[in-house]
Amino acid sequence: MVFVAPKLTADQGTEILCQVWAAARGRRKRFLANMSTLIANHCFRLLDHEPRINFSNSFNLALHDSTARVRYNFTIAQLHRVSIQLQLPQDNLRTPEGDVVSSVEALAMVCRRLTDPSKLFTVADGFGRSTTAYNRKLKTTIAIMYANHATLLYFARATVLKPQDDYSAAVARKGSPLRACWAFIDGTKQYIARPSARANPESSFENLQRSVYSGHPRRHCLNWQAVTAPDGLIISVYGPVEGRRHDTTMLIMSGLLEYMHKEGWFEGNVIYGDPAYGTADYLCYPFPLATPGSVQAEFNARMSNVREAVEWGFGRVKPL
Repeated sequence: MVFVAPKLTADQGTEILCQVWAAARGRRKRFLANMSTLIANHCFRLLDHEPRINFSNSFNLALHDSTARVRYNFTIAQLHRVSIQLQLPQDNLRTPEGDVVSSVEALAMVCRRLTDPSKLFTVADGFGRSTTAYNRKLKTTIAIMYANHATLLYFARATVLKPQDDYSAAVARKGSPLRACWAFIDGTKQYIARPSARANPESSFENLQRSVYSGHPRRHCLNWQAVTAPDGLIISVYGPVEGRRHDTTMLIMSGLLEYMHKEGWFEGNVIYGDPAYGTADYLCYPFPLATPGSVQAEFNARMSNVREAVEWGFGRVKPL
């Protein structure tokens, strides 16, 4: 049976090294001999060498369209146009640490990371960048895009202002008995690792594990809320919030119904959600305790079929 050394914190490792040095009475050769013995008996584990990046790799502006679509979901020409629409800096993008990269390459880095489920090293190696440099550029690019378009994530007003009636008609054509339904609302859970306590909690009663634990899946998670149109476009996103929060609580926190009331042009139309949301202005949900074979049960079944669009939207986004 081989003993495998446990993982140690930096403080624990320093304390052990000091004790070994003290046992060697300050003699360098004895200290090194003792350390060699400890390592040979698996009392210490040496860190693996960092994988080597192929720095001869680089972003190819002349990449063939078919290859670019596989890597980035866009051609190089399309990446140029998208970078302009996203209002990225048109010369070079600079990170707070001083890294400089063209906006097109920075956007390609984001698209490649979202497209490819590989490890960060594999994606970074394709651009000839270290994982730390790649991560800095990735975060800076996403931060710029979020700062420019955060309001669209909360509610893409221009996207639904004109086609709202078309959305209602499309839902009705799919067999919906609800003629005024133009979108669907739902929540989803993003599973996370069990969080550790913070070194400086804001309150003595803070319990992060309890805050993000959801009793339904019995997992630690974060909650998200989305409103999806019949064509699959996600027109509103809110989150993340603690996993223990109920969907109704998340809806109240988002202020979505207040926003729709304030806008005014949602009058006469509703969004449809599951029974957890309840009923309210601009919001409809299935009949509770519907008797099998009744009109209410048929209504619930027909609406259940057409509201699958929101599940498709989550299915596309969650693996990213």
